[in-house]
Amino acid sequence: MFLLGGKIMFDTIQSTMENAGSSKVGFPVPNRIPPRYESSARTSAMQTVHTSQPPAYLNSKQLNDSSIVSPYLGPKPILITCSTCLTTMKTKILYEKVETSDDGSFNCCCLSSRKIKEGQFNGVINILNSIREASTTRSGLSILGHCYYQTQDFIEASNCYEMLCELCPDVPDYKLYYGQSLYQSGLFDEAIKVTNMIEADHLKEKVLQLQSAIYFSNEDYAASQSILLQRQSGTAQTLNDEGCLLYQANFHDEAMQRFFSSLQTGFNPLTAYNAALCHYRKKEFSQALNLIGDIIERGIRNYPELGIGAQAETEGGARSVGNPPALSLSGLVQALNLKAAIEYQEGNVEGAREALMDLPPRSEPELDPVTLHNMALTGDQLNGTVKLRRLAFLLELGPICPMETFSNLLILCCKHEMFDTAADILAEHAQLTYKFLSPFLYDLLDAIITSQTSLEEAEKKLGVLSSNLATRLRTLSSKVQECRLASDQNALRNALREYESVLNDYEPVAMTRAYIYWRENDFTSAEREFRASAEFCSETTTWRLHAAHVLFMRGDKYKEAAAFYEPIVRQSYEDILSVSAIVLANLCVAYIMTSQNEQAEELMRRVERAEERKNNSETQCLHLCIINLVIGTLYCAKGNYEFGLSRIAHALMVVEGEASTRLCADTWLHVKRCVLGLLCGLAKQIIVLPSIAIQDTVNFLHACEVYGLTTPSVLRDDEVDDQPTIGIEARDLRYLLMKIMEYE
Repeated sequence: MFLLGGKIMFDTIQSTMENAGSSKVGFPVPNRIPPRYESSARTSAMQTVHTSQPPAYLNSKQLNDSSIVSPYLGPKPILITCSTCLTTMKTKILYEKVETSDDGSFNCCCLSSRKIKEGQFNGVINILNSIREASTTRSGLSILGHCYYQTQDFIEASNCYEMLCELCPDVPDYKLYYGQSLYQSGLFDEAIKVTNMIEADHLKEKVLQLQSAIYFSNEDYAASQSILLQRQSGTAQTLNDEGCLLYQANFHDEAMQRFFSSLQTGFNPLTAYNAALCHYRKKEFSQALNLIGDIIERGIRNYPELGIGAQAETEGGARSVGNPPALSLSGLVQALNLKAAIEYQEGNVEGAREALMDLPPRSEPELDPVTLHNMALTGDQLNGTVKLRRLAFLLELGPICPMETFSNLLILCCKHEMFDTAADILAEHAQLTYKFLSPFLYDLLDAIITSQTSLEEAEKKLGVLSSNLATRLRTLSSKVQECRLASDQNALRNALREYESVLNDYEPVAMTRAYIYWRENDFTSAEREFRASAEFCSETTTWRLHAAHVLFMRGDKYKEAAAFYEPIVRQSYEDILSVSAIVLANLCVAYIMTSQNEQAEELMRRVERAEERKNNSETQCLHLCIINLVIGTLYCAKGNYEFGLSRIAHALMVVEGEASTRLCADTWLHVKRCVLGLLCGLAKQIIVLPSIAIQDTVNFLHACEVYGLTTPSVLRDDEVDDQPTIGIEARDLRYLLMKIMEYE
């Protein structure tokens, strides 16, 4: 039940190239392998292989969240789902008739009754709080307690029912409602004490139902099961709760049988969600989506007031519906979060965002922790620091914090190379380490953090992990073969599922071992690690992509790198923009470096046509911009500044004097590096450019000055006074160029 971080990939922008013109112009063939250019391909927050926004891949030390590039190739952060839903009794509208009085309280009560039927609980609370006697009478407290409960202000509801228990000690229903309010407030011990005081026979089943829910929520599963055995068997509620306990014990098949048996007595969206969650844990996504679709369809039909999908239609501007009782009864929050988790697991991060956008509109303070967690991880407008802050905030919420928050926070810290922060979080929340981290994940994170101080110790820890997992994979591989020979389909499915689970653990260990050498620019050793893991991972897309990046960075194996890139691109040839822009750029460079200019031009023409079709739908695509920027930088690093700078100017489209949204801090980093290289060469008199090329460069810098006058030249998480802008830096570069060339 984990959410987020698409396929994490190596950072791979190589150097850059020569000449000018549009993407249809042929490229000059480089006469030597360019020196490796210090520029890491890092995308801005949440740019994945499915996005068409410009990755900010130009700052090797910038903190951001990306599936194209990452300093961490370990396990993915996870999109979490809501936990299984135990059934509890519905609170009745219990309030007493108020006798007529001279001060008009009877009229207020009649108005309150009408507002309760209309669901205007906050209005009732305001009316009764204006009546002094309401907080001291049985009828007033009864109505207030019910309204507070319906508005999910469980603390105030428990206060009202506590006073009712003192006023009417002979009415056991108040004790039941008091216990349920305490349970909803998270005060489990107090709730158990109150329910133990209820001795009414007609409330016995409801009391047992509430007690089993309290113990379950408090993670005392043995006590919950003991209470469950005392309840009436065969009812929908009992079957659902039995399924929850079986699910918690990882008996998903048996749990699913209980949930479907419960559904046979009548459709309950929360029980249907529980069954979908079992399918999800078994990786049966299509069956889970069928149940989710049923929940959403019934929610749209039965609860139109919730405004399902209104956020997507109004681009997030819909009016909040709050947290009415109908929302919890509909199961929509759980179902749509589960749908987002499934979309994420299948690599469709955009689909996960869309699922969360279909949630009934609520303001941020009204969101539940699970939705907050998932929105923080999938938010395409959030950079890495903001996501870390939101997860850290959730971690401080205590018991209501989703259990996956702790592991996701640590994973993102390692992904962004914030190893000291990860170590501090582990030290500050030592009690959560044993509760929320599996032994494997803890060992892996420990090895990654250790790599900052001792590469040898980290390699030793990773070697032990890799060896153990490799042994298990070989054992399971033999088991799979035996099951196939025995034609035992059930055993074969279980063996394959177990093999896949172990492989999912082995792959990040192998990637992390390679990354240790990648970070030290030892690409030969990184290649050796990939060859060592090829026995198990060679068929996975992530492994092949990272292997291509390593071969590309070797600088002398472009042909082998292209052989790995080509299947990835060919697989999405009809939807070329779904491929990462960096993969396309690296493939073009590999073609050029192996004298396959025609293939590079054909690939760029295909990307250009796809962008023209996409831009007609008012959605800006920047794949071609990134490709041209990479190629231009490669030629500049190679010494052909005339062609290189012309490609960069074409990529940013400011050479014609048009304002360009492509000019930002990330792209400007590569522009100024290339221009500074040109200035250095001109000052040393080792570069000679035609006067027309010099004038084109001056015009290009002037355009950057005009349209980047207010654009920050450095990415920052918070606004700082007097921070440098692209316009100011472009003016300085233009001044230096004119001074070197002795322009007036």
